[in-house]
Amino acid sequence: LQVDIDSQLIVGVESGMVSLANGCVCCEVRDDLIGAIDFVLAQDSDVDAIVLEASGVAQPAGIARTFTAAEYRNRLRLDGIVAVVDGEQLPSQVEDPATRDLVYGQIGFSDLVVLNKIDLADRSRLAEVRNFVLDRLPGVRILETTYTAVPYEILIGFGPPESNRDDRSDALDSGHHHDGHGFTSWVYRRAGSFDIDALKLAITRLPRSVYRIKGFVRASDEPDHRHLLQAVGMRGDVQPYDEWGDRDPATELVVIANAECDDRPTVEHLLDECRA
Repeated sequence: LQVDIDSQLIVGVESGMVSLANGCVCCEVRDDLIGAIDFVLAQDSDVDAIVLEASGVAQPAGIARTFTAAEYRNRLRLDGIVAVVDGEQLPSQVEDPATRDLVYGQIGFSDLVVLNKIDLADRSRLAEVRNFVLDRLPGVRILETTYTAVPYEILIGFGPPESNRDDRSDALDSGHHHDGHGFTSWVYRRAGSFDIDALKLAITRLPRSVYRIKGFVRASDEPDHRHLLQAVGMRGDVQPYDEWGDRDPATELVVIANAECDDRPTVEHLLDECRA
């Protein structure tokens, strides 16, 4: 007798949100999560993004394997993993043997770490927490926030960027600051073509101040096709997208970074070295 367990695990659908029973996504058996993903994809073929909020005891590695499984290879792309940590409570959590490995596992597997509630901890404690994390996990990107106020442009990479040379890109070209958030963004624009493998390697070498890069690239081996570059933290990829057509075949990337760090010259030098 067949029983549809997956449908029973989906306990609610409201305003585009699917709730799973019992928080099962944190365990190694992921049939419930797979069922939920299939359910969402079946509702609308034009889904922009799937946002999964796991429980506080979830292990990101097991969840990530679901999104990189063969059955989703041509349907989904793992955009990024974000961990939210309590700036006031983190020191005690990493000192407790019962939670230490869990905390390190969540932070270490994340592309972005949102250090929240910084208004409840003094600056010396926050500096201590940052140094503690970065000494052990030097590649982690940390964003300090109150009330987890982070722009969606950083958290979620919705689809491809707008057509190149639009008003938004022009406005960002000289550097645009996001008031109240401490982020800045600019457009990296170059003529000529780029080596895609070199770009993929450059993503892993970006300064910690860079949170996200997104845009279109002219590839040296396929100059007639646009390639879409999307990166968050050190996770990124470059894939064929469509033909240039009547568009100007220039590489244009929107870079979002920490406004307090003047790493634009370093970032642009890294990218320039990828030109063919």
